[in-house]
Amino acid sequence: MIKNIIGRLVKRNTAIPATLRTDNALFIPARRRFLCTCGCGMFYATAAGTGLLAAATRAEAAAGGAVIRVGHLPAGCVSHLLLAKIRGMFAKAGLNVVLTQFNSPADSMQALVSDNLELIHSPWTMTAAAYTAGTTDLRIIGGSGQAGIELVARSGSVKSVAEFIDAAGKGLRVGTLRLDTLELVGYGTMSQHGKSYDDYRMTFFPSMIGMGEAIANKALDVCTLAQPYAEHVVAEQGAVYLTDSNSVWGPEAADCVVSTKICTIDSQQDALKAYLRVLQESARAFNEDYEAVLNDLQPVYGVPRPILSVALKRQFPNPVISQTGVSGLRQGAAYLAELGYLKPDVIDAVLDLKYQPA
Repeated sequence: MIKNIIGRLVKRNTAIPATLRTDNALFIPARRRFLCTCGCGMFYATAAGTGLLAAATRAEAAAGGAVIRVGHLPAGCVSHLLLAKIRGMFAKAGLNVVLTQFNSPADSMQALVSDNLELIHSPWTMTAAAYTAGTTDLRIIGGSGQAGIELVARSGSVKSVAEFIDAAGKGLRVGTLRLDTLELVGYGTMSQHGKSYDDYRMTFFPSMIGMGEAIANKALDVCTLAQPYAEHVVAEQGAVYLTDSNSVWGPEAADCVVSTKICTIDSQQDALKAYLRVLQESARAFNEDYEAVLNDLQPVYGVPRPILSVALKRQFPNPVISQTGVSGLRQGAAYLAELGYLKPDVIDAVLDLKYQPA
């Protein structure tokens, strides 16, 4: 259902050229190498990571308490969620949190709408689009990640936003994802400077991995990426950060948010409040002892520590959406309304932030 909704909302349908398709046989070895060296295309890739989370799950189940099924994506915006799981913070709060990773925000949204999950951590753009398309029982009740959605250029291409804008109409090749905050950081940058997709050679990918490969193979000039994959591409391929989500819909630019349904709010309000409080407590740990946080999270993310150290500072926890953050969401929604995805006032309709901790 959700994938059909997305299909109806997407007005353009630019095909991926054969040389860029992630299912092309020529790209299979490169893709596997990228996944192995980066590790962020799939969480729990290591035995250590699996063991850490499995042990936390057993401890929560043994403690009893309310069961909350949570879907999330493989990105830096859920670092505090994973940390809380590893450190047993949910069990201490009387919650049994069961995590499921999805590699597509559409799939996680489908699971939520189908009542297979109580919560998802996913891009706010997906929740807003599903609400616009008629799934009006969805609500965003809190934040997850902030910033860390990056506009990245390959080495030898443009080096700044000014050069990116100056390259409009000159065949610059730009890649992004549809209906994602990744699309927003690219299109928003264009819109801020009076440009649009018509000014660039656009390719719309099914995943970040394909864009990273395209940058590495010089098949793209600019693309949009999330952390920690963005830092991997910058560090390993000599790519350049042009701008990020804080510059496009910031300064407190929410990326992933916590979404649920009205029926879950009505039936598990106390458990949801406790869940959001744990996320806030976990987020504080990043300021208190960042090196200890990295010790816990590096085996789960499976990326080199120097890359993770930079990535989780660029895309840091944001469990409480402030009024400044709400204003940023409205600005971001205005850009996506230009593309025909959203109604401009959807943010005020879908937000329900009274369950957030102070």
